[in-house]
Amino acid sequence: MYTAKQSSVMLQAKIYKNERRGNGFLVSRKIETGNGSLLLLQVSFHDEKLGSFIENTIIDLILTNSSTMESDVYTHFGYLLERLNKYFKEIEKESDFESLSVFIGIAQESTLHFSVLRNAYAYLLKEGKIINIAEGMGLQEKIPQFSYISSGAISPDDTLCISNTNLLDYLTEEDMFEMTNEKTYSQEEADYIIENLLTREIRDTSTNLILLYNPEKVAKKSTISWDTTALKKLLITAKKQGETIYSNCKKNEYIIRAITEVKKHVDFNNKYLRASLFGLGVIVCIAFLYLILGTILSQKASTLVPEEYKNKLIEAQLIIEKSNKDMGNREVFNANIKKAEDIIFEVRNKQIFLNEVKKLLGDISILKKQINGVESFDPKTSPSEYLFNTKDFAVSGIFEISKKLYFVGKNSLIGPYVKGGEAKNYTYPDGEEAISSDVSPDGDMYIFTKTGRLLRFYKGEFSYVNVEGQKTWEKGKAVKFFNSNLYILSEDGKQIYKHKPGINGFASKTEVLDPADMKNHTVLTFGIDGGFYLLKEDLTLDKIFGLPNYMKRSIVINNLPENYTLDSTQSPNLFNAANLNYLYLVLGNRIWIFEPDTKNYKDVKSIKYIGQIEFIEGKIGAITVPKDGTIIAATDTGIYTVNFEVSDGKVIVR
Repeated sequence: MYTAKQSSVMLQAKIYKNERRGNGFLVSRKIETGNGSLLLLQVSFHDEKLGSFIENTIIDLILTNSSTMESDVYTHFGYLLERLNKYFKEIEKESDFESLSVFIGIAQESTLHFSVLRNAYAYLLKEGKIINIAEGMGLQEKIPQFSYISSGAISPDDTLCISNTNLLDYLTEEDMFEMTNEKTYSQEEADYIIENLLTREIRDTSTNLILLYNPEKVAKKSTISWDTTALKKLLITAKKQGETIYSNCKKNEYIIRAITEVKKHVDFNNKYLRASLFGLGVIVCIAFLYLILGTILSQKASTLVPEEYKNKLIEAQLIIEKSNKDMGNREVFNANIKKAEDIIFEVRNKQIFLNEVKKLLGDISILKKQINGVESFDPKTSPSEYLFNTKDFAVSGIFEISKKLYFVGKNSLIGPYVKGGEAKNYTYPDGEEAISSDVSPDGDMYIFTKTGRLLRFYKGEFSYVNVEGQKTWEKGKAVKFFNSNLYILSEDGKQIYKHKPGINGFASKTEVLDPADMKNHTVLTFGIDGGFYLLKEDLTLDKIFGLPNYMKRSIVINNLPENYTLDSTQSPNLFNAANLNYLYLVLGNRIWIFEPDTKNYKDVKSIKYIGQIEFIEGKIGAITVPKDGTIIAATDTGIYTVNFEVSDGKVIVR
């Protein structure tokens, strides 16, 4: 954040080039987008062919999505940078990216949002000072990644110099101010000065310069000014109140009598008495003047308060920049971010500079995602497998049977569905509502309902399933199949019941868990791989084994980030399968991916956090994972396929 001043004037840019042969690829572009904003781009790379391809990719991505940026440029710009980060991860093996430097900026009216890769420079010339506002933003990593966004307004009489070269290694500060001094030189003269400086002083490397400025030039005003309006108003008020008091006193007979009595006993011709009364009048006047000046000064002091909090935001910005460099040390990073957040929240509580507060919190959010291994997935910009006609469908289950998809909703089931085809909607009988569902090993779908009944869906028809030896099914909140056995998690989360296949339905329940293990805990969701993964209310994980002897083991979760918390509005969902190497957990709008320490289910003692995929929009209702690297997720709007890979121990969405 480099200034807080806002304006409706559109920023303007000029590009200057000093090109040398044999220095690779270098390009600077300014492009007006469809929503009236200005795209600024500078790319420097040793590989001319790949550099040109990167340039075109960035331009196409931003121009294609420019219409979505009208409402919130900052947020959508951040999402586009995440898309570019994924793109660089995809092509990382094609070239050595150590020499790649990129500046991307979106100017809307007088505000600029920008981010950089590696060695890009942005000098703000403001009030006689030169500040490199891009310092510390470019991460020096093997895979180029945009770290976070810096935003602010370019005020009149300010200039921003964007360059692939550290200009202060070649030019003096006087040179910098001279080439941006439009008050002294005409535009033609300024162009000549800049081109001459670049040619004469920077001889060994190609240099591009983008000058960004606010065309609304204003005359400078004195930094100290007295507002006499308040004084005039006070004097007018005092005069009116005085006249009112005097008028009332003239009419009040008690005051008239009192004055008459005073005149009888006091000699006003006495010079000593007159001197005393004069002195008293002077004291009263001074007190009255003190009161007026105190009011004015307090008013002036109140205008200084925002300046104090503006400085606090600058302090927070510097801490965030430092945090960007400390991402290798999670403890130091968390401490710095906590300090920055405390400062920002203090300003937000004053209800001032709210736009700047929002942008700084956005920067922090991006850094947190980066250190926590969060990848974003936006259903709005991704093709859907299937779209629901209404959000009331409330999907709670998704299954793939014989390469056909089935979607379990609150009141009905949709399927079978093959991409590009039609799918039927089957309403549950008797107004039943689905709580949980699963598919048996023989490919039949079972739905556990709110009334505590079990439905079987077979060849387009529903039928109720009996339980032997019980009057009714027990109340439950989740069902899962394993080896033809049906397992039901009790409604209170204290027990898992096992039902073996029976002659006419399923046999009566038997308990899986030792009640003593659940005395102080409840199970939120569970998974089965031969043993039972139990996710408890504090998000810790246990594993239960029933054979050959009952045993409980606490599973250690390594590398957990700070945002491993429970979403109180949504029940978690654990997904595992025999063909998968990873364990998947849906928490709120994120899919968490963990790797067990061994592929032998009996020997698992710990799992390692790999990463998480965050859905930017839509509520995740259910997932299925046909294979590692492919997640089919159902949201309140439709079905989406998320492709990912794990590289260097991190999740990368493709």
